[in-house]
Amino acid sequence: MSSTLTDRYVTATVRSLDDDQRVEVERELRATIEDMIDGRLEAGAASRPDAERDVLAELGDPVRLAAGYTGRPLFLIGPAVYPQWRRVITVLLSALVPLVTLLNLVVRLFIDDVATDGVGPAIVSALTVGFMVAVNVVFWVTVVFGLAERGRLGDVVLEWSPEQLPEDDGRGRIGLAETVTSVAFLVVVGLAIIWQQTSSPVTSAGESVPVLDPALWSGALPWLLVVLAAEAVVAGIAYRRGRWSTGLAVANVVCDLAFALPLLVLLVAGDLFNEAFVDLLVEGGWADAERDLSVSTGLGVVVVLVWSVVETLRTLRRSHDATARPARRTG
Repeated sequence: MSSTLTDRYVTATVRSLDDDQRVEVERELRATIEDMIDGRLEAGAASRPDAERDVLAELGDPVRLAAGYTGRPLFLIGPAVYPQWRRVITVLLSALVPLVTLLNLVVRLFIDDVATDGVGPAIVSALTVGFMVAVNVVFWVTVVFGLAERGRLGDVVLEWSPEQLPEDDGRGRIGLAETVTSVAFLVVVGLAIIWQQTSSPVTSAGESVPVLDPALWSGALPWLLVVLAAEAVVAGIAYRRGRWSTGLAVANVVCDLAFALPLLVLLVAGDLFNEAFVDLLVEGGWADAERDLSVSTGLGVVVVLVWSVVETLRTLRRSHDATARPARRTG
C-alpha cells in the first residue's frame, strides 16, 4: 500500500521528536490535517488530493513544524544569546589575538635569519598564527553558545518580557558571558597545548619542533588536558545553578592547583620545555632562553593561579551575600 502525502508529511514531522511525544503529536497532526482538508472540501476545493496538497503547503516545512513542538531553535546563534556572544567575541579577539600574534612575532625574530630574509617572513608567520587563533576563537565560542542555546542553559529564552526580571539585583549571579569566556579560555589553553606539539612555529629541517618536552605526553600533558576539561565542567555546573557554592568553589580551586603545581614542579626540575626547542632559540641568538622562559612561565603560572583563586573566592562571597540578603518588603 503506497503512502499518501499526509503519511509522508506526518512521518517527516515526527521523526525528530522524542518517543514520548511522537504518538501524541502524530495523532493530533493527522486529526488537524483531516479537519483542514474537510474544511477546504466544504469551501469548494476541486478534489481531495488538491485539498490535501494545499493543506500541507499551508502547514509548511515539517522540520519547522517539528521545531515548534520541541522548542528547538532553527538558527545557530539566536537573539537570546547574541549580545553575550558578541561581547565575548569582542573581548577575546581584542585581547587574545594581538597577544598571541605579538608573542609569535617575538619568537620568530629570535629564530629566523632576519639579516638574510628580513622581517617579512616573521611578520607573515605571526599574522598567520593570529588569524588562525581568531578563527578558532570565533568557532569555539560560537559552538559553546550554540550548545547553550539548544540546551536551554540557565534562564536563556528566546523572548523577553518585564515579568522575567530577577527578584534581586543579580549580585553574585553567574552570567552566560562570564561562563562562556571562562570555558573559551580553557579551550584555547587546551588547543595551545596540542598545537605546540603539532604546529609549532619553530622548525628544524622543515619539521615543527614542539615547545614542550614530547615525553610529557606520557603523563603530564594528558593530565593537564583532563584538568582543563574538569574546570570547564565545574564552570558549567556553576552557571546552571546560577551561583557558586562552597563545594564548587573548592572544586575549582583544586582544579587550579592540579593544573599549576605540576607545571611549577616541571619548571623547577627543568623538564617542561623541549631541549631541542631551547637549543634552537639559543642558536638563534637568545643566549638565556632557558632561564628567561622558565622565569617568565613560572611567574605567569603563579599570577594566573592567584588571580583565579582570588576571583573564585570573591565570587563565592558575593553569592553568599546575595543569598543571605533579607527579602524586600512589598506593599
